[in-house]
Amino acid sequence: MKNIRQIFKGNEHLMDLTPIEELIDYTQELEGQILERKVEDNYDKEHMLKSMLQDILTSCRDMEETNQLSERYPGMYEKSDAESLVKNLKTYILDMNYKNNLGI
Repeated sequence: MKNIRQIFKGNEHLMDLTPIEELIDYTQELEGQILERKVEDNYDKEHMLKSMLQDILTSCRDMEETNQLSERYPGMYEKSDAESLVKNLKTYILDMNYKNNLGI
C-alpha cells in the first residue's frame, strides 16, 4: 500500500490545495480506524482462544478428578470414557471456531 507522499511524489504542490488536504486528513482518519479495528479483532480472537483453553483445561482437570474418585470409590463414580471426551472436545472446538470466525 502506498503512503500519501508516494502518491503525490513529483506533485507535492497539489497537497497544499484545500480539497486535497481534506482528502488526506480523511484518508489518515480511515487508516487509523482500520488499524484500531485490526487490533480489536486480534484482541477478541486472542481473548476467545484463551477462554477456550481455560475451558478445556478445566474439563481435563475435572476428568482427572473424576477418574481418581472412580478408582477410590468404584461404586459411586464412573470412569470417564476417553473416546466420548475427545469427540465432545472436537465438537466444542469446531463450534467455537464457527461462532467466532477463528479460522482454524
